[in-house]
Amino acid sequence: MDPIPSNHLEKAYNYYRNGQLSRASQLLVELIKHDPGHEEAWYLLSYVLKDLDRQIYAVQRVLRINPLNQKASIRLRKLSVLREEEDAGETLSSETAEGSPPQVTRYTEWTRDQQITDHGFSHTQRLKFRAHNFWRRFKMNWNIFAQSRLAILGLILVFIFGLLTIAYPILRNTVWASSVYDPITGFDMKVFPHPVPPGSRHLLGTDTLGRDVLSRLLAATPHTFVIGLTAAVATAIVGTLLSMAAAYFQGNVDTAITNLADVFIMLPAPVMMVIIGTRFREISPFVLGLFYGVLTGAGGTTLVMRAQAIQIVSKPFMEAAQIAGGGGRHIIFKHLLPSLLPLAALQMMVAVTGAVVADGFISFFGITRTISNWGTIIYDAFIYAGISGTGVPWYSLVPAAMCFSLFALGFYLISRGLHRVASPELRRR
Repeated sequence: MDPIPSNHLEKAYNYYRNGQLSRASQLLVELIKHDPGHEEAWYLLSYVLKDLDRQIYAVQRVLRINPLNQKASIRLRKLSVLREEEDAGETLSSETAEGSPPQVTRYTEWTRDQQITDHGFSHTQRLKFRAHNFWRRFKMNWNIFAQSRLAILGLILVFIFGLLTIAYPILRNTVWASSVYDPITGFDMKVFPHPVPPGSRHLLGTDTLGRDVLSRLLAATPHTFVIGLTAAVATAIVGTLLSMAAAYFQGNVDTAITNLADVFIMLPAPVMMVIIGTRFREISPFVLGLFYGVLTGAGGTTLVMRAQAIQIVSKPFMEAAQIAGGGGRHIIFKHLLPSLLPLAALQMMVAVTGAVVADGFISFFGITRTISNWGTIIYDAFIYAGISGTGVPWYSLVPAAMCFSLFALGFYLISRGLHRVASPELRRR
């Protein structure tokens, strides 16, 4: 978690004295978010809040942290008397309700630079502050992620496949002749008979129809990225939105979303992709990945992220944000969503692996006839094996199978690193 500047409390106190209560409450909520047991922050928050019930709640939190705090005990008795008088219909002036302002004894000097007002921040400065905080959080998470050597290996594998995606159109437009290295109609007339094993002219050999295996693998890589990334984004969006709604609103909303997730779990995404592939044999990679992502995101991903979201909602800083007057949209997108992002990224990586393997599965059995696909390469190797009379050539099977394995392995290893970022327990190991 990002460290909080040491002058956060004194800034909040300055805002309080200047009458800028909303700014003061924002700083105090941020401070409580990082340190739920911050006694002085809760005590000052009891003066910043306008609602009497919320003031009482903040003082009660102080006494939970330190039952021997005499100032908080006295203030709680005063506020309780005010509550009884209000219930009896008596009206008191706001000055009496507030009482004497708190004194933050830890700080004795207040410099002019620390007395920042709302008018001191321009729109550009606020954007710079947000960019700085984002970069600081990113560096902290990267340091945690980089502690796993396997996660770094996963990044390297995915980067290599990214280079292969870029390499194919460059090679085809510069070095490779389309009549020989086209993944569909290519045929090398200088080599006979086909298939031929790997050599200087064809690094991975040719298949039974005379097509270059390497060019077919490279042409299939963008298809795999499209279906994997589409499934990942759809999984993260659907799972995050449903889990946040279930955890924040609870009640009937939580029950409805949980029951919906249970229904989607009973419809396994790979099996549903087989059914969709059988019905729509020319389905595009984007639609197939989107379908897989929605099924996965609304099922197991929602349940996993909902459990995490409920834990976050029950934390003290969420309670502080609510009693400070934060609306539902503010709390969800400013406090709940950032805390769920590491877990959402983890679910994205898992979805990539599942979508790519499921796509290869249905292509291997010939259910879909997508041309640029690693599963189709393996399927064609078995279907056309009888033409040459030599059986299934290993150099048509092993490269495509290795691409499946290494691509899925890369994203799985990345998910292991993101798991360390998302799980505080693993960070402490």
